[in-house]
Parts: sequence; C-alpha cells; structure tokens
Amino acid sequence: MRKRLKWILPLIVILLIGALLTYFWKDTINPYVASPLSIKGCDLTVPDSIIPKFSEASIDFTHQFNDETSLPVLGSCLIDIDNDGIDELFIGGGSEQEDGLFQYSDKAFKNISKDVKLPSKIGNTLGAVSYDFNQDGFTDIIVTRDSGVFVLLNNNGTFSSEEINVHLNEKTTPISVTLGDFNQDGFIDLFVAGYIKKELMEGQTIFNDKKYGGSSVLLLNNGDNTFTDITKSAGLEYIHNTFQGIFVDVNNDSKLDLVVAYDTGEPRIYINQDGTSFKLKSNPLTGKFAYPMGIAVGDYNNNNTPDFFFSNTGTSVPKALAKGDLKEDQELFTDWILFSNDGNGAFTNTSRNTNIAKFEFSWGAIFEDFNLDGKQDLVVAENYIAFPPQALFKLPCRFLVQLDNGTFAATEEQANVVNKNYAITPLSSDFNNDGYPDLVYANLNGNAKVYINNGGKANFVKVRMQDKAELIGAVVTVTTENGSQTNYNVIGEGLCSDQSNTLIFGLGNAQNISAITIKDSKGNSQVLENVAINTTVSVGKQ
Repeated sequence: MRKRLKWILPLIVILLIGALLTYFWKDTINPYVASPLSIKGCDLTVPDSIIPKFSEASIDFTHQFNDETSLPVLGSCLIDIDNDGIDELFIGGGSEQEDGLFQYSDKAFKNISKDVKLPSKIGNTLGAVSYDFNQDGFTDIIVTRDSGVFVLLNNNGTFSSEEINVHLNEKTTPISVTLGDFNQDGFIDLFVAGYIKKELMEGQTIFNDKKYGGSSVLLLNNGDNTFTDITKSAGLEYIHNTFQGIFVDVNNDSKLDLVVAYDTGEPRIYINQDGTSFKLKSNPLTGKFAYPMGIAVGDYNNNNTPDFFFSNTGTSVPKALAKGDLKEDQELFTDWILFSNDGNGAFTNTSRNTNIAKFEFSWGAIFEDFNLDGKQDLVVAENYIAFPPQALFKLPCRFLVQLDNGTFAATEEQANVVNKNYAITPLSSDFNNDGYPDLVYANLNGNAKVYINNGGKANFVKVRMQDKAELIGAVVTVTTENGSQTNYNVIGEGLCSDQSNTLIFGLGNAQNISAITIKDSKGNSQVLENVAINTTVSVGKQ
C-alpha cells in the first residue's frame, strides 16, 4: 500500500497542477491552444525523404545561469580561428564561469580555450559576433557583457582582450551587437542593443511606460576602431528594451538599413537615408504590440529579396497575461512573425500562410537549407527559464522543413534534433565539411547541443565571405539550371549570436552553376563563372 501511495500521490499532484494550469492559462482568443500543456506536434505527414537526419556529437559545456545577476540570454558565435575553412564554436559563460571555445574533430568537440589562451572575463557574456576587427587576417570575437563591450583579438591562434569604449547610460546593459559599414567609408560601425539592467527590472510586460527600459546606441567608426555615438543625430535615440539589430539592405538601394527587435514593442525597420541618418518605415505590425526577440534573415521564397522571421511569445503565454499594461484599444500580437519582402522594401506578414504562426514561446531563429533542396528551412529556439510551466513541460525547439508549396512543417522528432532545454539560439555550420549544414543549440543553464547532419546525395556550393567591411550585408545569388537563390552575409542572425560567414547553397539535383553574383554593401557587383558544384569559393581574399 505504501509503495502504491508513493506514485499515486505525485500523480494526483501533477493532475491537479495540470488542471489548474489549463484553467488559469486558457486563452479564449486563440482556439489553437488550451494551456501550456498542449503544444503543436511534429507533422508526421512529411515525406521522410526530404527530412535531413542528424546524429548528436559530444560537447562538454554546461552553461551556468544565475537568475540573481544575469539577464536570461547568453552569447554564442561561429568563428574560423585558423583560416582552414572550418568554423570553431564560441559559447559565453555565466557570471562565475569562463567562456568556451570548441573545435570539431572525430565526431566530437574539443575544448581548446586553454590552448588558445582565451582571456578570463568579468560578468556574464550576453552576446557575441565574429569579425576581423583589426584587419590583421585573423577573425576576432566581439562580446557584450554586463561589464561592457570587448574584442577578443585573435593573434594568429592565441587571444587577448581589449575593451571597446561604448558609453551607455546608467540603466543599460549591452545585450548584443551587430556590425556594418552603413556610411560606406570602409570601416565597420556598430549598433549595440541595450536592455535594462537586471537589478532595475520591474517587469517583463511593460509596454506603455516610455521611460522604462535600456537605450541602444549607434556608433560611427572614426577610422581607427574608436567610435562616435551618433544615435541622436541618426534618428535612433529612444528608451526601450531591445534584443538585437541586423544591418541589411532592405530596399535594394545599396545602403545598409537597420532591422531591430524591440521587446514589448514591435519589429522595426529603419531605412538608411544618407549614410548617417535613418527613417522608420511602416511594416505589417506597426501600431500593434508584440514580443519580438530573435531575428532570422534569408530569402525563404527565392524572390531575391531579404525576408525576416521574428520570434514571439506564441501560444505558450495567454494574452490575458502577455497583455501587461496594454489598454483595451491596443492590439497585442502573439503569433510568430514572418515578413516576406514584396521586392521594393514593402512587407507582408506571411506567417499564417506558411503555417508557422501558431507555435510556442520562441527565442533565436535561423534560416538554413539543411536538406540542400534549394529552399531555406527555419530553426527556432524555445523554452523560457522564467516561465513556470516550462520548468515542467519543455518544448522541443522547432526544426521546420520548407515544403514544395512554400509552407513549413515541424520535423524535429524525425530529424533527431529535439532539444528540451532553455535554448537561446540555434547556429549552423558545416563542421565535417561534407556540404550539409550541421546544427548547434546554445542552451541557457544547461548543456550545449550539437547535431551533425548525416548528409545525402544533393549538390551544393559554399561561398566563403572574407572579413571585409563592404562584404557585411553583401547579397549573394547562385544561379543554376533550376533557377536562382539568394542569401545574405549578415552579422548577428539568431539572438545574441552570429552565424558562419560561409554561406551554403543547396543545389538539389542541379549539375551546373551558371553564375554566382556578389553585390557588396557599396553596390559593387562581381560575377563568378565556371564554378564547379560541391566546391567552396572565397570572396574578398587578397
């Protein structure tokens, strides 16, 4: 009898908790979800032949999160430290933990932090990107921490640390950074996204208080890697918590624009006017309110224009809770967001048409063609450490394969990439150099996960972009007998992270590449001809 009670009582408690959650978290506006216990499952109707399969690789890194001292994000990026064409993996540590740098070899990731003398740090590493900051031929790492913004200089295989002088107000933590030469002078400029300091946080559903939040800054390079704050004169001065920004040419005028994810706000698109000022452009969510966090950049519908996915709270959080201080006449939008570029810089939200609107709480996201069929797939990190139901009921993180009809289908179970951790962002690189993209999850307060793509028979071409200012934001188009597809060399895709600067194009059964066209951020174009399939070409190499 006692043995039976040992499992009956916990079962009763779980059922009661489930019933209470179902009652209190019921979302009467959204018919697709009754409670955080019910989540959308994998689409088992997707043909197995188009789902890439993965095998997990070992990596010894467990992030240590301290809720008392840290915002709930961590920095991560891909970086080729030795110019061999294969990326290494950088993952930021918590406040009492060092950062880690890992190299793939023999189906496992080796911690090489000591070998490369990765510098010690103070504070939580919240964001990371990679770029050759001092143009010495070796890629560096720029990190944001609650102690400041730093560059970890790669000195031909060993690292040293220098602080970048970024002036933030007393309320602000630099949460992420993106780079781009928006004034076209040949030097990289910075946008540092600011979030309110952890100790000053009053809540996470504050929309209407115009004085609450951190402040982001736009920094113009003086030509010597010192920076002048032009935030106000550029039209970007505001107080609002911001997760990240991306520099990319939205309207095809050969100037880098700025796409921003406001927390408790809206996705914002700032159009570059003259190289030193930006103008806010309306979009499908202008005047509405959401929780945009991560940004994925790609051309998912192959119309040669940049599209943007923004993460959101989704079906996990009922609108009654997520609405916060919004008034009755203010509309809250909780669906996942997909801005399809109509070709002239105007956008349509196609998340419902593509079957991705009604998923759950999400963070960072990336577009990548994992099965090399010529259509970009979408991977989205999930689970929020401060949302109580997800302590018990973890979401799987979404691996959404794009189908022939332009819709996306969840296939994480079939692909063997279920990640029931507090994932902040996915990252993607070809670690084993077989042409097929592999998948990384940077997980908060848990083990990092790496999944190696088992590959297949599809063809590909890889375009490796060198670290040159004019190549940040470059547009790369590959044309074969099956048509053309485009991708973008942006810095900061995902969330508090940075992807590989080697762009992978899936060619399917195509046998010939007609041309590869590269248009840089100054509008200059070059065309590569006679490129063989299943090879890597390097752009910008001296």
